[in-house]
Amino acid sequence: MDNKKTVSSDLAKFVTILIDSYKSIVIITFIGAALSIFLSLQIPNKYKSDAKIVASTEDNKGGLGAIAGQFGGLANMAGISLGGKSDVNLLMDTLKSRNFLKSFIEKEDIKVEIFAVEGWDMSSNELLFNPEIYDTDSKKWVRKPEGLRQSEPSLEETYTKFSEMINVARNKKTDLLTVSLTFYSPEISKLWLEKLLEHLSEYLREQDKLEAQKSLDYLSNNRKEIAISELRVVFAELLREQHQKLMLANVKSIYGYEIRDSAYMPEEKASPKRAIIVIVSTFFAFVLSIAFVFIRKFIGIVRNA
Repeated sequence: MDNKKTVSSDLAKFVTILIDSYKSIVIITFIGAALSIFLSLQIPNKYKSDAKIVASTEDNKGGLGAIAGQFGGLANMAGISLGGKSDVNLLMDTLKSRNFLKSFIEKEDIKVEIFAVEGWDMSSNELLFNPEIYDTDSKKWVRKPEGLRQSEPSLEETYTKFSEMINVARNKKTDLLTVSLTFYSPEISKLWLEKLLEHLSEYLREQDKLEAQKSLDYLSNNRKEIAISELRVVFAELLREQHQKLMLANVKSIYGYEIRDSAYMPEEKASPKRAIIVIVSTFFAFVLSIAFVFIRKFIGIVRNA
């Protein structure tokens, strides 16, 4: 009974303190909510465009798949790759790789847009540039050098920032890849995603063509030196398959993957989630206000003592 009375007494004191200080709690919570609304409105909108792709399976069917099963060991020993670049893991790794993204940035010449843009004006459909990083009038980088970083961002810096705009998600049941690109302008997010997938096709195509040509050169140079007739037949078959691989790389418009859902221009922002920001911030302001009230009460008791 004594414990219950003590708990009830402490709870009553707790409630009394809150009631006596309700004005402070309301004011602090209101200020926190107002600040969160103001700050969330300062965060520029970003738009995300998605595309869905799957690894191409054509290159692994028929002759290439059969030859890989029959002579795969010999081909690997000779450093010959059978089949096209159509593995889903390869697609994911390539889309996130430094070499691939850097080559895309250089090809499209988008370093300024990646690094210096800080918003988008919907009414004029113009990008907003950070004047402390890039001067649009003189078209020069004006960022203050710091350490090893110069006024103009390096390709490595640009890659780091660009990689944060890209996301690749895999459906483990279907191996469907959802490739997303987030940027301030919805039009540019769609455009860059389309070009990124085009670049992926060309990137994989060139890699396969180089590998196939190297394999052809190796097989052609060593075929005559093979004395065993069975191995000569194998080399002839490998030569035929590498020619087929090279032909596929040259004739297919989209190489290494198939598009299931094309990139689209988003009509609604992807971020920031202002409602969540305001709710979470208001809650923390409320908690801090209660903590402030009890700390102030405790300090008053200590002083009176």
